[in-house]
This record gives sequence, structure tokens and C-alpha cells, in this order.
Amino acid sequence: MDNNNYQRPRKRVSKETARKRQLIALGVIALLVLIFILLIAKACSKDDTKKGGNTKPTENKNSVTTMASTTQDGSMTTTSTTTAPVTNPDGSNDSGFKLDKYSIYLDIGGTDMPYVQEYPEGSSEADERWSSSDEKVATVDEWGHITAVGAGECYITLRSAADPTKEIQVKVVVADGNVQQTSNNTNGTQPANLAEAPPPPVYDMDGLTYKDGILIANKTYSMPADFNPGLEPICSEHFQALSSAAAEEGLNLWIGSGYRSYQDQEIIYNNYVAMDGVEMADTYSARPGYSEHQTGLVIDCNTIDDAFGNTPESAWLAEHAHEYGFVIRYPKGKEDITGYQYEPWHIRYVGSKVATECYERGICLEEYFGIDSYYH
Repeated sequence: MDNNNYQRPRKRVSKETARKRQLIALGVIALLVLIFILLIAKACSKDDTKKGGNTKPTENKNSVTTMASTTQDGSMTTTSTTTAPVTNPDGSNDSGFKLDKYSIYLDIGGTDMPYVQEYPEGSSEADERWSSSDEKVATVDEWGHITAVGAGECYITLRSAADPTKEIQVKVVVADGNVQQTSNNTNGTQPANLAEAPPPPVYDMDGLTYKDGILIANKTYSMPADFNPGLEPICSEHFQALSSAAAEEGLNLWIGSGYRSYQDQEIIYNNYVAMDGVEMADTYSARPGYSEHQTGLVIDCNTIDDAFGNTPESAWLAEHAHEYGFVIRYPKGKEDITGYQYEPWHIRYVGSKVATECYERGICLEEYFGIDSYYH
């Protein structure tokens, strides 16, 4: 018989063996995929290293680093490392904040307050968030009032709640002895001998009214909406001297309110009108363009309410404000002349000559210059 077409019978594979072979094949494939992934990851890592080199991570110069450690008894201790902020030569930066000072020198127990003259776009006074890099050196409250606690150096940070990336810092140096309290301000000058307070600056601008070199702002004399001087450095410096003198007698005077723009006053006044009506609002709040706060020469001290008039600080201010070039702008008993109710907290910088004469004669600015104050 011819056997050319004979084929050998195939060997049968059991189901168990086939299943094992499938598992092995899947394992090999999975291993190859894993190796492939690892090779790609390694290649990417090398590429990043080449691009980045050996450079260190970028350091935030405005940050404050706090390190915590545990002692043997289990208590936690913290140390703070402060880094000087990146600023312009005058102490400002590009955050949008503008202050009247960027460094403060105090004795232990001394107080001061940097005044905010400008805010970042979209931010306002309500968005202020203050913090200290080292509360063992100086503390700061929600209003920016700084109190020296111990000898050393730290930074007070003002940050905007509306945009936390916007911040500015104030350098605080506290000495354990008696040092002259000075501060850097926007024009780089330091408070000199303040025994004789000079008159305030004069602006060459249409729409402003001056009497003997003093800018007038009351219900008769207004200012343009675009007049925006900010808080005048000369006003800030002399208030600092005034505040320091009060502190030597155990009293605490700070800036409760300072410069206000036309737009700020418009909001404030309209809110009062909505609450009390025009007639009542006009007795205690100025219409926009007529507010002394827009001059940049006014400071409201401490808490802005009638209770301030019953404090030792109020009594001291009434007796000594003129020594630093300030007058109590709206004195008691002069309501019919000034057009406003008595405000013991409201002081106006006019220089020693005018302030001293007003104090000694017991008169207000309207009487001194022979002018009236009413809305025409």
C-alpha cells in the first residue's frame, strides 16, 4: 500500500496545559509593558535634569519660613527665619500697595502704624491682612498697629485678602535701649527736629483754595475729584513724633483713619445718607469733594466715636496737638461755625504757627481765617 499521503497524528494538549501557557504569555507581555514604561520614565527624568541642571528651587524672597522642632520633653518649639523682601530703593514694590513708611525703629513697648496710601487694583481697606514674622520682636493687630515686644528685627507683612499674591513688608527694628524712633518714608527723609513744625506743602492745581498757604476744605470750599495727594509725609512724620511723645506718658495714639480719596468719601457719605438722611449726615460727614481727609493732612485718632472724648488720650491730644503742628479741627462749642459736630479724634496738620495761635486763642480754622462753612 502506498503511504505517501500518511500524516502523523497530532499530540493532544490538555486544557490545563493550555491555560498555563496562556498565563505565561500574559505574564511575559505584562513584564515587557512594565519595562517599556520604566524606560520611558527614566528617559523623561534625564531630560528634566538636563533642562534644570543643578539649580535650586526658586526662593520666595517675600516669604517667612517657620521651622518646628520637638524637644526631649515633647514640647514644640518654633523658630522663624525672615528674608528681606524684594523692594525698590524707597521700600516699595510692584504689589500695588503704597505705604507712608517701609521701616520702623522702636524701643520695647513703643508703637507705630504704617499708613496705607494706595491699594492693589480690586482691593480696599477691608481686605487688609497683617502679620508679623516674629511676634517675639513685634506684634501687629488687624488694623496695622505695631507694638514692639523684644529686641531684634522682623518684618510686618500686609497682604490683600482679595489677592493673596499682593503683599508688602515693613522692616521693624526694636532696640532694648532708648533710640530715636525714625522711619523711611516715600521721599526718603527722616523726621528731623520737630520742635517747630513747618507749614504743609502747597499744590499748584486749579480748584484748590489756600489762605496764607493753608489748604482750605470745608462746606464752602471744595477740592477737585482728581486731587489725590495721599497722606502727606510731613503729616505722617509729625504724627509719629506726637504718638511717640504720648507713648512716653503711657498713652497710645494711632491712626484710625487718614487719607481718603474723593471716591472713598462718596461711598462713605452715601452710606450715611442712606442710614440717617441728608440733613443728619451733613452734621458729621462731609460730602465728596468737601472732606478734609482728601487734603492728605488729616488723621482720625484711635476709635472714631464719642467714647474717645472720655479717654486720657483725648485729653492729652487736646493739650499737646499744637506742639506738633496739629489742631483739633472740629472743637467743642464751634459746631455752628465749622458746620460739624465735635470730633475730638479729628486732627488737621497746619504747622506750628497756625496751630499754636488757634490753641492759645481757643479758635477754629474758620475763625482764624475769617471764612464761613456751609453748602451754597
